[in-house]
Amino acid sequence: MKFKPIMRKLSNGVTVILDPVEASTDAVMVCFQTGGQDEKPNEYGLTHFCEHMFCKGTKRFATARDAKDYIENNGGYTNASTSLSTLSFYGRIIAEKLSVFISFFADRIKNSVFDEKVLENERGPILDELRRGLSSTKRQQTEFLRTKLFNVFVPDGLVTLGNPQNIKSFTREQMMDFISRRMAANNCLVCVSGKIDDCEKIFKQIEKLFSFLPTRDIAPTKAWTYSPSIAHNYIKSAKNVSVEILFRDLYKRTLDNFYKRKCVSAFEHFFSDRLYDVLRSENGLTYAVRTMYAGNNTVEVRGIYTESAPENIARAVALIAKTAYRVYTKDLPKITDLQRYKNQRKLNRADFLEDNENRCDTLVNWWKDYHALYDFKKMCDLQDMVSPSDIKKYTRGYFDIDNISIITHGPNFDGDLKQIWMDNFNVNEELNLKSLKKSCLNKATKRLKESENKKAIKARENKKCR
Repeated sequence: MKFKPIMRKLSNGVTVILDPVEASTDAVMVCFQTGGQDEKPNEYGLTHFCEHMFCKGTKRFATARDAKDYIENNGGYTNASTSLSTLSFYGRIIAEKLSVFISFFADRIKNSVFDEKVLENERGPILDELRRGLSSTKRQQTEFLRTKLFNVFVPDGLVTLGNPQNIKSFTREQMMDFISRRMAANNCLVCVSGKIDDCEKIFKQIEKLFSFLPTRDIAPTKAWTYSPSIAHNYIKSAKNVSVEILFRDLYKRTLDNFYKRKCVSAFEHFFSDRLYDVLRSENGLTYAVRTMYAGNNTVEVRGIYTESAPENIARAVALIAKTAYRVYTKDLPKITDLQRYKNQRKLNRADFLEDNENRCDTLVNWWKDYHALYDFKKMCDLQDMVSPSDIKKYTRGYFDIDNISIITHGPNFDGDLKQIWMDNFNVNEELNLKSLKKSCLNKATKRLKESENKKAIKARENKKCR
């Protein structure tokens, strides 16, 4: 299946990506590059509240039910979401109604009423969403990690969802001010992936419908900073202890670093496979092992996640450290391993090409990270070029002990995990052995030269005596 998307910057600064696909539907996303990480303390949760209000009625569709019925009558569905870095409106519709869908999104963003009565009523559902988030073990773990590693913390609440105090106090004026500051043509992307009969027609329609967005610069996101941490998040209800062993990412998320990051990813894939063999197949300590990363667009950490019973944690971390050292120094991926991963990627790439929602998401995320058009073939070729020698080259320093973080969640357990790691992973051991061998060789060479010199002196003395 072909992949030839087109990207164009409209006159007011809106970016548009059209991705023609052999399909009978169209996936559409309108994305603004602003989210929870851009909020000040008195704004925690404001982007998310605005997301809700954008879906609660316009001049054309008085209620959320009116809008939902309209889209469903035209063979589609729609939704919205808020993340750390984006506010997005998206959905999918039958191809013959694409123009209807684009008009619908433009109307929602331009003409949402933000009715005072609806706003008051919506506080309840948003507070309920926050309570559900606060009771989620997964969300608790994520927030604890962000607090300890990046000093990102929302008192009594959650990043992107906010806290009860803010949710109860937000006003319509505050929302309108926030929208005027954080939503503009310059940080807006409209992406369509699916059946597109006439690209120029769609470009013109989007140009006309989204011309209301102002052209202005948006203040950049405040950078996060990483502070290595060893910390335990006590969760009384948990039975297992979750373990996250993380290190600062070696390479920033830039196009120039794409190949290096793929070498690191291949290393992590191989490492997690070996850990699965050791922790589950050989020692029966855990159900699963996976790679993980955390952070935002300014700083990232990468590493390993697993979980087990409290009495297994010290042993599990020791085995992870030993396996990490072995893989890092002696057991790097081979050509056969990389070929296996390549064959697995062929299936994933086929799924990607055949799924217009997946294509739309990827195009949007690529634009968000790099402000460029995703070049599928080039990125696939670079990924397939990864070699054992380059994996070794670009993963040196991965397990930097000065950057290690070990975050655990669940019941209490015994053991100093950082010390356990250091006792079982000694990256300098190989260097020390080489240094020792070199020292021994130098001493042996010195002794040999001294012996030869003594023989030469003795030979000269014997010659004089004769």
